[in-house]
Amino acid sequence: QNTTQNNDRKSELLYEVFFKPPPANDYVDPNYIYPPSVCEFTLTTNEQIGRAIAKLSPHKAPGPNGISNCVFTHCATQLIPFMGPIFRATFTLEIYPDQWKKSSTIVLRKP
Repeated sequence: QNTTQNNDRKSELLYEVFFKPPPANDYVDPNYIYPPSVCEFTLTTNEQIGRAIAKLSPHKAPGPNGISNCVFTHCATQLIPFMGPIFRATFTLEIYPDQWKKSSTIVLRKP
């Protein structure tokens, strides 16, 4: 168990815990046979996006794009008709933007 009173070392320990190094070998056998799907994939619907937005906590910190959850919850009606086609296109075109793979992890010390 690692314990320390030094703030620099605390930062290093948090980094080690939250940001594991990538695997040494990320090779995927191109001949690997995957098991059959347990369900049929369907494209994301606008209704699903609306339900996901309704579940967002308004008090969470924004992600890398800086957009607060309040923007999504208060503007859902205006945003969903644009978000739906974008999300569906990621699956149809099999493109997942690199920016969507990024997130911000904010560690807060509890009293």
